[in-house]
Amino acid sequence: MLPPDSRTTLLRQLEPPPGAKIEHLVGTTFTLDLESALLPCLALAGSANADKADAVETVAAIRASIGKVDIFHQVGHIGVPQNRSPLYSLLEDSIHGIGRTKGLFHPKLWLGAYRGEGGEEIYRLIILSRNLTKDRSWDVALSLDGQLTNSRIAGNAPLQNLLDYLLDASATPIDGERRARLTDLGKRLQKVKWELPARATDIAFHVYGLPRRTKPTPDFSGYKHLLVSPFLNDAGLQHLTEGRKGPLTVVSRQEALNCLSEDAAESVDTAYVVSANAGLPGEEDDSSTLGSTLLDTLHAKLYAVERSKVAAHLFIGSANATDAAFNRNVEILVELTGPPKLFGVDALVGGEGFGPILELAEIESDTAETDEEQEDLDRYVRTIAGVSLVATLSRSDDEGATLAVTSEEPLPTFDADVSLSLSLLTVPSKQEQVLPASPVDVVFGDLKLSDVTAFVVIEAQRGGRRSRSVVKAELIGDDSGRLDSIVTDQLDGPEAFRRLLALILAFGGLPTDQDGALGETEGAGTGNWSQYDQGLFELIMRSSVSNREGLEYLAGIVSSIIDGKDPNNVLPEGFVPLWEAVAAATDLKVGKQ
Repeated sequence: MLPPDSRTTLLRQLEPPPGAKIEHLVGTTFTLDLESALLPCLALAGSANADKADAVETVAAIRASIGKVDIFHQVGHIGVPQNRSPLYSLLEDSIHGIGRTKGLFHPKLWLGAYRGEGGEEIYRLIILSRNLTKDRSWDVALSLDGQLTNSRIAGNAPLQNLLDYLLDASATPIDGERRARLTDLGKRLQKVKWELPARATDIAFHVYGLPRRTKPTPDFSGYKHLLVSPFLNDAGLQHLTEGRKGPLTVVSRQEALNCLSEDAAESVDTAYVVSANAGLPGEEDDSSTLGSTLLDTLHAKLYAVERSKVAAHLFIGSANATDAAFNRNVEILVELTGPPKLFGVDALVGGEGFGPILELAEIESDTAETDEEQEDLDRYVRTIAGVSLVATLSRSDDEGATLAVTSEEPLPTFDADVSLSLSLLTVPSKQEQVLPASPVDVVFGDLKLSDVTAFVVIEAQRGGRRSRSVVKAELIGDDSGRLDSIVTDQLDGPEAFRRLLALILAFGGLPTDQDGALGETEGAGTGNWSQYDQGLFELIMRSSVSNREGLEYLAGIVSSIIDGKDPNNVLPEGFVPLWEAVAAATDLKVGKQ
């Protein structure tokens, strides 16, 4: 569990253990921010500047790891980035929307499979309350490391069931290689033994909302309860405290507390909210570095129950204290059992836990204000996002591209005042109107190949309100050079090409300090193939054995540049003959053949 004053980042938690390499990373989230979706690739590639990486480093990191990453999210909940860059198209194969649920797809976890230096399999499971967004709320997370054993462990069945569900519930097809890898991960997960946190004596996983699976029934009974949840309602409160025999402490947002009825409010003995000063830097803090990362509201979900003097039960995960969380949504909670002095109510809200960031609150029952019209519009966009879209690419003789976006089923209706539009994520200026109760049938023409994308933006407007989301379509007739063209568009000269080449090979796992191959050498920034570049050439040749995948990816980029006549002059003088020699020695493609 992350204490409230610990700013441990997701990036640091996802990094492979020392000496290990990533084999597969699976993440689930309710809302998704595409910019944040780039960060796991940067972390897994070993980027030293993940939060400040430029386009060249980002491209290299995506290349190194995107084939090993799968991210699942609730359809209709991908935020539209401010900078609608074609770089996001490089994420397409790894992003999977989930729409077939009774309620919402709401679990938040990361599961990493790594391979150690000795060939051993290492696993890391992170259960958390944070979405994959740039949200600055107070959250909670539990990180578990595990080792593969020789026998099945029954307690892991809910985790395997969740992975199996993801394969069947994706709104767009998952390619065969990814499906096979996810299936295999689920099977191996059955035999992983998790290392318990300090002083914990037991662990259990509870996954809600899976079709054809028995609903979990964790025991929330006890004589002392703590509920930490940003959202509350009477039914959720009752579910978590049924049969309680002692005091109830609730930590939430003021507006959520005010949603409770008078009867429910009277059942709460002590209520807290996060102090308005909780995220402010202290006198000795450097406000210039902290100012952009201050935590400003509550998003953690945590429930503690004391049932005896020797055992407390701590639940951490994605489920809010609402009836939807426990009866309709897909959610996950992990339950830890341990001593009350560490896992109990007083330990968590005391001075060593969340206590320093909390302040007492008064509940003003039934006074919360909500924008129901905006909530209705958001739900409508989520429903639209559940309609399967197909984007069909066609090419013209002049190398231009056309993308036709269609659906078989009609868009759902709302009311006569709503207006709908569809645009490509990469080209916001090309916006086409679509109609409720009619199938989608729009064409985007005069596109560059790098503008072609599976990501479209659906937008609904009504009465001065707006709701929109990125939606992934199934891309038909894709051009094998499309993603390479996106990469080459990021290169503005020989130095950018050199950096990309070096980073691709370095992120592939090859040492970067041998023979000074990537060191600073005179002439590195010129347009000539210098002695510095000779070190890179040696690195390329070593990669033909140790990082063939990276070399083949590089070959696609080089071919794209050569086929396009290198309009930005990014290939250093003298590089092409050397590359042809590499291609001849390693059986790589040089250009159009």
